[in-house]
Amino acid sequence: MIGTPSAFVFYSGSPAVVDDHRDVLAVPARIHYVGEDPGHAALYDAALLSGMYGMLAGVTHAFALLRAEDIDPTTFAPLLVDWITTTTGSAHDLAHRLTTGDYTTNVTSNLGMQAAGIPTFVDTAKSQGVDPRLLMPYFDLMAQRAASGKSQEDTAGLVDDLRQSG
Repeated sequence: MIGTPSAFVFYSGSPAVVDDHRDVLAVPARIHYVGEDPGHAALYDAALLSGMYGMLAGVTHAFALLRAEDIDPTTFAPLLVDWITTTTGSAHDLAHRLTTGDYTTNVTSNLGMQAAGIPTFVDTAKSQGVDPRLLMPYFDLMAQRAASGKSQEDTAGLVDDLRQSG
């Protein structure tokens, strides 16, 4: 994104050093200071890229599903972009749930319901000649957590499961 209005660069470490060099650091992109821990800039970058790669895995899978039917990807792309744009707001809800520890209040699509739908996604992929492996790790996490007695939860608990298994 460097060179675009959306561009920013993470900086961490000494706030005095960032402030002293702010004019130079701001030349290629906006400065986004993320704290004194020098490793936080790299961690923020890896976290953003993780979100991007997860999203791109879903986009890749979506286009693969349509490919077998000769559906024009340029016709589908605006629908996909609108859908993804709308659903990205769920990150705020997820962050709130992680902060409060409340994974069950006002849940729209609980893990039990989502896990019950996994076979349909897998069967649809296979019937379209698409390998579901891009989605399976996420599906497996959902199914395991739902089976562990947490089927009424939102997906926020998956964050805890990832941390415990890592």
